[in-house]
Amino acid sequence: MSKGPFQHLRTKLLAAMVAVVFFLTAGVLVLVQARMREHVRQDLVSTLRAESSATTQIEAARRAQAQQSAALIADQPILKALMSTNDRLTVEDGSESFLQTSHADLLALENRNGEMLAFHSRSDDVPVSAVKRLLQESTGEQDWWFAGGHLYHVSFAPIVAGSNVNQRLLGRIALGRELSNRGVFNQSVAATGAFGNTAFILERKGAVILSSLPAKAWGDFEASLQKSPLEAKADSVQEINVGGERYLASSVELPGDHPVRLYSLESFDQATSFLLALDRMLLTLGAVAVLAGALIAFVLSRQITRPLERLASGTRRLEKGDFEFQIPISGNDEVADLTRAFDDMRKSLRQSREGLVRSARLEAVGRLAGGVAHDFNNLVMIIKGYSDLLLDSATPEAKPYLEEIKNAGERASGLTRQLLAFSRKQVLEPQVLDPNKTVRNMVKMLRVLIGEDIELVTSLADQIGRLQADPGQLEQVIMNLAVNARDAMPGGGKLIVETQSSELDEEYAATHAEVIAGPYVQIAMTDTGSGMSKETLEHIFEPFFTTKEPGKGTGLGLATVYGIVKQSRGHITVYSEPGVGTTFKIYFPSLDKSVPLPVTRTLAAAPKGEGTILLVEDEAPLRVLAAESLKRLGYTVLQAGNGLEALAVADHHSGKIDVVVTDIVMPRMGGPELVEKLRQKRADVGVIFMSGYTEMAALENAKIGTDAILLNKPFSTEALASKINEVRQGAGQIKAKSKGAGGAD
Repeated sequence: MSKGPFQHLRTKLLAAMVAVVFFLTAGVLVLVQARMREHVRQDLVSTLRAESSATTQIEAARRAQAQQSAALIADQPILKALMSTNDRLTVEDGSESFLQTSHADLLALENRNGEMLAFHSRSDDVPVSAVKRLLQESTGEQDWWFAGGHLYHVSFAPIVAGSNVNQRLLGRIALGRELSNRGVFNQSVAATGAFGNTAFILERKGAVILSSLPAKAWGDFEASLQKSPLEAKADSVQEINVGGERYLASSVELPGDHPVRLYSLESFDQATSFLLALDRMLLTLGAVAVLAGALIAFVLSRQITRPLERLASGTRRLEKGDFEFQIPISGNDEVADLTRAFDDMRKSLRQSREGLVRSARLEAVGRLAGGVAHDFNNLVMIIKGYSDLLLDSATPEAKPYLEEIKNAGERASGLTRQLLAFSRKQVLEPQVLDPNKTVRNMVKMLRVLIGEDIELVTSLADQIGRLQADPGQLEQVIMNLAVNARDAMPGGGKLIVETQSSELDEEYAATHAEVIAGPYVQIAMTDTGSGMSKETLEHIFEPFFTTKEPGKGTGLGLATVYGIVKQSRGHITVYSEPGVGTTFKIYFPSLDKSVPLPVTRTLAAAPKGEGTILLVEDEAPLRVLAAESLKRLGYTVLQAGNGLEALAVADHHSGKIDVVVTDIVMPRMGGPELVEKLRQKRADVGVIFMSGYTEMAALENAKIGTDAILLNKPFSTEALASKINEVRQGAGQIKAKSKGAGGAD
């Protein structure tokens, strides 16, 4: 029977390896692009911030210089004499020379009544009417005037005659210096030598007044401002689009009665244009890598799959009774050893078959069969050993071929029953059980199982429902977890077995597809052993995964527990910290049968509240979920990922913190230490501890006090809100008692 191209292991392995190389190469390309763009962005942001800071300093120095220049001109005796006449023609004719001596571009004089007596400008297209209006509207020492298409920075100084008590105000002088693409401002900026190709824009009320950009780009900039106004902060950098080109921009406010805003722009597209050449180079390298990977994958696939294909073909011929075939053997790896063992088995079967045919007596046939069985069993043990070695390291595509080799040997040797016993799934006989009774019946056996150096503690809740499960399977689950806990405590420790009712709500069920919201019976087993890392926790329920030494474990114990719980429509979670211990929580649906059952308590709707909650949890998804739930109930929530962060958040929060909700075990600083330090500054703060351990286990393992309020994970929003309400009510009662005692005194 012919097979399609993707039914061959070689083709699958080749396609898989090429796909891996392709996606790794593509991932590297994307990562390099992203990192390069981010570096360019950071460089541009640093440049713009430096420019904004330097511009602010330069502008301050220039303003001071301009103000000093205006004051010097205002103090000239000739100017005072002219202003004393209060005659417009006299002042107009006599003040023209001051425009030259001050090196200004605009000069205006007004008397003490606010009437303009003189106006001089280096540009002929500046309207006098606009200057009069601006002069009347300007009341400070500095201002920005835009008239006749010219932008001036104007400094004002009073013109005073006399001294001391005889002083009298004659008027004031306005000196303006024009800003342009070649003006004083840009010369000052260029003197810093720090801005390179930075573009500048001066804007007032959403309209561009002056810019180093082409005039056709001014409209795009004004449209961008209308869509997304930029913040006028020296350290604020935002992205804008001008004429289809992306820019990073920062802005500085230039104050006055008619203020303007200065924008510094760096082109992000121009700065990243070099990435196109980099893309071509990386794509070329990627193509070479994919081709090289495909060639290597092809060579490896042939070396790995060809021997397996020969073995699979041999097993099929063996099933048909063909004992004369030959399998080429090359190399000294595990596949070659497996092939030799299979060939020995074939030869032995052929010899046994020939002997059976030649034997004429039933007794001889029986003895020959016994000998064949003996030899065959030895050979099958060899095949099984090498097959298991290959199964542990083989790819998922190779495993079916190896299983076919094993199954053919099983059928040929008559060992099917033994192998089926190894892999069969027992039929469940579920019954209504009392979990407390099951645990009590197993206490004596568990004490013997875990040894004398491990203390066994039980905490069984009275008000607990019943569950439906196979009693033998439930006992197997408890025994496997006890053995696992024993192996985690070689130097002794404590094993805590607990039962209690639990409620898994809709929010928890939304994040666990196999969970249906409702009441559950919880059986928890906690040890004080070595604990497990996050990497280990990701694989503990996988078959044949074990962290024990070779020969110490099969890796099937926790996989068996997981399968039993799932078959019983249950749910299992594990919480572990290295060096602290491990808690397994098993949830079975709670049943209400004809036997006497406690009433399952249903949590009421979460009560609304107010106040500030400090939420401390190192698992970001849980922290975000709890914070969002509390915010919806009306609380103000401060968040932190560990104790040190929480202390910093509390120090920066000037208001009152009503309740601290904190995990017990966290990196850098745990919950108990956090509460101890926090109460040195905030003695009246309420505290709720969260833990993945059960209540008794958490109190045993953490020094939080026997009267501490503890919230078990997973918990519902109602439970959290209820605990917070309980803490706040308790704090209120304590305050009331203290006030009453004070009044009696």
